[in-house]
Amino acid sequence: MSNNNIEVNDSSVGGRFTGRDDNSFNISNTYERSFYLHDLYEKFQKEMEADKELKVICEDLDYLNSQVENEEMIGLENKLIAGAKPPMIIRYAKYTKEKFHKKLMLTSQYSVVAQDINVYILSKIHRGFMMEIYTLICNNEDESKIQAAIAERIINPVKAELGLNLFKYDEDDIMGMIFFLTGNCHIKWTA
Repeated sequence: MSNNNIEVNDSSVGGRFTGRDDNSFNISNTYERSFYLHDLYEKFQKEMEADKELKVICEDLDYLNSQVENEEMIGLENKLIAGAKPPMIIRYAKYTKEKFHKKLMLTSQYSVVAQDINVYILSKIHRGFMMEIYTLICNNEDESKIQAAIAERIINPVKAELGLNLFKYDEDDIMGMIFFLTGNCHIKWTA
């Protein structure tokens, strides 16, 4: 007959101490700000002073602002419902998407440099979501793990990179960018 009693005296454990499976995870980042956005901000300010009538949309921004071809056009709300998001999150998504879209149009209609700034940020979010968050979604990870990864892999790095933040993008705007890309079929919440 085996004895299942364990006795531990006068000891310490470094790291995790688990009795069975350890399903926890840590995300640790140090965010370094590049000077790319800083340089674009300076160009943007000069461009605004020189030409207040510019209304040309660059090809990359036009692509991100358009619905992806060959994708079912079901709208943001239905995409989030398919991704099992609750009604409160869906309302938040619609609000933040609209808030960001208004800022996008306001900043981008007068400046090619502003468009470059927005394309840079949207591309960073798109890449981060597709390479890190979508993998978690496809692996049916817990919603809390997905939300933590969004904060650590998208929101915090983008906030760190914003620098001068001339467009005054906040965390809601960054989430709005995610939902903007969702609404245009660039990212998905289902496998």
